[in-house]
Amino acid sequence: MEPILVDLRQQRCPIALLLAKRATAALLPNQSLTILIADPASLHDIEQYMAQLPVHCQRTPHREYDSLMVSQESCSNV
Repeated sequence: MEPILVDLRQQRCPIALLLAKRATAALLPNQSLTILIADPASLHDIEQYMAQLPVHCQRTPHREYDSLMVSQESCSNV
């Protein structure tokens, strides 16, 4: 399955957070999502939101933006 890319480098909160929420909600088990974010406030809000979800989230800093790799945790008790 190909990873999904959501480029939010031109977006600011609350739109960046809303778009990140929508993309994350659409993730299937074992699917990954990469979110590109340039706005520090948006990055903070998105990381806080992801911390509340059953997802793995890994931040990678780049020169002018950060990327978040998000993957859905699969349920083993289904």
